[in-house]
Amino acid sequence: DFFLPQQRLQASLSHSLIDFSTKMTPQINEEESPYLRERKCVVLVDPYSTGCVVAQEMAKRGFLLIALWTIGFSDEMKTHVPDSCGNMEYFAEVDQQTTMEETAKVLNEVVGAHPVAACLAGGEAGVDFADAFSEYLGLLTNGTDIPNRRDKKLQQELIQKAGLRSVRQAGGSSFSEVEAFLKTEPYPVVLKPVESAGSDGVKLCYNFEEAKEHFDVLMSSQMVNGGGCPSVLCQEFLKGKEYVIDHVSLNGEHKTCMVWVYDKRPANGSAFVYFGMLPIPIDSPEAKILVNYTRRVLDSMGLKNGPSHGEVMMTEDGPCLVEMNCRAHGGDGNWRSLCRALTGGFSQVEGTVDGYLDPASFAKIPSLPPSPYKAFGQEVILVSYASGKVKSTPGFDVIRQLPSFVCFESGIKEASEVEYTVDLITCIGSVILMHKDEAVIQKDIEFIRYMEKINGLFLFETKSENLKRPRGDLLALDQSTKPTEQEGKPRNHKRVFSSDGPLLIRHMSNDRPELRGPLVKRMTTVDSSKEVVIIVDPYSTGCCVAQEIMKRGFSVIALWTKDFAPEMKTHVPLSCGVMKYYSEIGEAETLVETVQTVYKAADQKRVVACIAGGEAGVDLADALSERLDVRTNGTSIPNRRDKKLQQELIRKYGLRSVRQAAGSKYEEVEPFLTNERYPLVLKPVESAGSDGVKLCHSLEEAKEHFHVLMKSQMVNGGDCPAVLCQEFLRGKEYVVDHVSRDGEHKAVMIWVYDKRPVHGSAFVYFGCIPVDSESAEAKILIPYVRGVLDAMEIKNGPTHGEVMMTPEGPCLVEMNCRAHGGDGNWRSLCRALTGGYSQVETTVDGYLEKQEFARTPEKPPSPFKAHGQEVILVSYSRGKVKATPGFEEIKTLQSFVYLETGVKAGSMVDYTIDLFTGIGSVILVHHDRETLEKDIQRVREMEKENQLFVYENQPGFLLKSPSNLHFDGTTAAPAPLY
Repeated sequence: DFFLPQQRLQASLSHSLIDFSTKMTPQINEEESPYLRERKCVVLVDPYSTGCVVAQEMAKRGFLLIALWTIGFSDEMKTHVPDSCGNMEYFAEVDQQTTMEETAKVLNEVVGAHPVAACLAGGEAGVDFADAFSEYLGLLTNGTDIPNRRDKKLQQELIQKAGLRSVRQAGGSSFSEVEAFLKTEPYPVVLKPVESAGSDGVKLCYNFEEAKEHFDVLMSSQMVNGGGCPSVLCQEFLKGKEYVIDHVSLNGEHKTCMVWVYDKRPANGSAFVYFGMLPIPIDSPEAKILVNYTRRVLDSMGLKNGPSHGEVMMTEDGPCLVEMNCRAHGGDGNWRSLCRALTGGFSQVEGTVDGYLDPASFAKIPSLPPSPYKAFGQEVILVSYASGKVKSTPGFDVIRQLPSFVCFESGIKEASEVEYTVDLITCIGSVILMHKDEAVIQKDIEFIRYMEKINGLFLFETKSENLKRPRGDLLALDQSTKPTEQEGKPRNHKRVFSSDGPLLIRHMSNDRPELRGPLVKRMTTVDSSKEVVIIVDPYSTGCCVAQEIMKRGFSVIALWTKDFAPEMKTHVPLSCGVMKYYSEIGEAETLVETVQTVYKAADQKRVVACIAGGEAGVDLADALSERLDVRTNGTSIPNRRDKKLQQELIRKYGLRSVRQAAGSKYEEVEPFLTNERYPLVLKPVESAGSDGVKLCHSLEEAKEHFHVLMKSQMVNGGDCPAVLCQEFLRGKEYVVDHVSRDGEHKAVMIWVYDKRPVHGSAFVYFGCIPVDSESAEAKILIPYVRGVLDAMEIKNGPTHGEVMMTPEGPCLVEMNCRAHGGDGNWRSLCRALTGGYSQVETTVDGYLEKQEFARTPEKPPSPFKAHGQEVILVSYSRGKVKATPGFEEIKTLQSFVYLETGVKAGSMVDYTIDLFTGIGSVILVHHDRETLEKDIQRVREMEKENQLFVYENQPGFLLKSPSNLHFDGTTAAPAPLY
């Protein structure tokens, strides 16, 4: 009978918050109702949350309900009625008066001839007055021998006197009264006002100085706020599993209704987040200890009658009271149907009513719940792994259709702002699941957790998304100093990969000699000492190419293009050390003048090659090499770096290309935006980096962003303002690296990006993995990319092609007409995989050593001669970094080669949702696959368990347990956790 049909359950539980602010007590004519005259009254002091459920159970048994509201109880809280209760109908509602006599007089006026059968607390706020008023009326009571048993400091003192484990604590109004405690107690410790409301002022302090500072803050704030007896309570921080033990008592006889354990786990950077509340077997060792301990706590506190809700931590020293709530378990009583199913018919609600109104039935309630339980179930507390403004909540509707669904509570609706769940305030809801089959419960829980992980609970309003790849060197030039549009100031946390250049911290293994390659100098076919190579804008991997050229005896001239940032000139990979060029020169006003400058710098040496050292130098390198009559790609295609032009070229060549449209007027792109499948990418045609790039999910959004871009381009003085609209490519993303000589293309490595959804982002880069050249995808990708190179007339030099493997086949994302970026950190990995060469060595061979280039295979060996990959680090937390112990551990891994990061002490770290919020990159290589996989797994463990960083202690608060929090944003009681 306790497993109601799904339809009845859903019909009985409204899932929207109901406003009872205009509720009126019905007027009933007693003269016309003889039955009414015989009924007894029950006074409920501040009935809200579960108190309303208890009240309705009493009403069902024929009792009249009197709501007595205490002085200062908010009107808003009076409307806090559980959805399951519907509209509360009280026989009368009265307000507490200044004295007991006056309150009793008001009560007598409304009850008339109806006897008052009981007076009990309807919630935490009503406990003290209920104890006093029930004693005054001569009813069943806990009395006032203990004047304020809700006082958490007093609770600990009482149980300590009874010989029970209690929280170590000290309190006082002057620092000298607590100084000894703060100097001897292990940290962290909890500081809070003695008379705190909710979690106001409650802080976890990690050292003596922090505790002293917060003590002074609390004392100052209390006196300012007019506290009658300002003092601060300092307590030990309890560690262990947290349990809840619910009892109902009658004349000192305590009956256990349920024992729960909180499911707490680290998430989103928080040390623990509540994931749920599970019933534990009553015959388990921990339940036996907890029940005995809690009953002794009740005795020591003089709690002889009514419901209680004890929160206990199972520490290394045994159970220790967190707090005893002298009222029913909160949470709107949504757990009631679950408890009835588990026990076979009763819960704390029925037990409370029996205890006050039906002693004979109370006597029949067992002292403990049955073992085993008669059903399976638990409360699931929902966790958000994303943030944003909610557009809709489709996941909530799906949850309501689960086979074990009973009840759902959430304050999240359309237009709500959702944050990452790091505490109870940022929780997004609660679900009660119940079923006769445990397997069904587990399956439904796994499904809910999966929905959370993939951010399937909500649809968020869309926002700009960064679509740049990990090796987009253009981003380096644009983002090194640019402020954010919204803030007008530099970002707190920004992309930390190679394009950030001089801002990075780099670590390279010094004990992996097998990865360094032979120390012998490769012989050249000419007298290289008389020859010079021009490198245009040598930075990042360009420095590696330059250094390899120097090792072979050639001189290198660094040619810096106009407006190349001075700080980017210092972007030299750690492996290169200090770069010493034969000469450094700058681009002149014209190409002819630049040629003259080059010849002057070369002096008597012969210029034998001109190579782009980075993305910024590609155009000048093509033009200059053509004019110098050395190996070149020429200028027959004037700007082959233009991404729109690249797509047009390969389309003409018969290759799959991105569908796109561009224009300076909306009418020019409207047909494309109307007919193309969404989402679509909109960006400025001449975009630098990823500025203005947005993934638009509807025609309205695309139209709006088109006008935003046009306006911004014209304001910024673009010569030919226009917007490029492109299809959003779906599929796996690959990188194919080639080196070409006179139109002969050789693949030197194929990579695939490891992308996964996390933190609300559709994809986040987790790594870059080598792909076997004999794999099915490599056999498709290599010919396609070589076709792209031919279409773009790239005959010489290194290239770095980014390709999406779509359902229709490979499609170019962009072709970078220079070496793979990332400081060439992948070089030792490639050399280990191939047995001795990488794109760096092959680039030099292609320009300067024909015979060596001829000996290079047309594609990497299969299988590879070692195992390795790049691991891109992901942050699952946020804060100001105090130390980076995880980086130190990474450097001790057996497969470690290289670590690159922009995070150090003092850096601000946020949840990783794109490359700007990434935290670093690691190269791992080893001959043993198991060793590599073990090291990768350890890195991922450190990320998820937030072991990479130690953060500076942020001002934080310890909040009530889930049973005291309601997901409409209100707290059930004004008392803190500690």
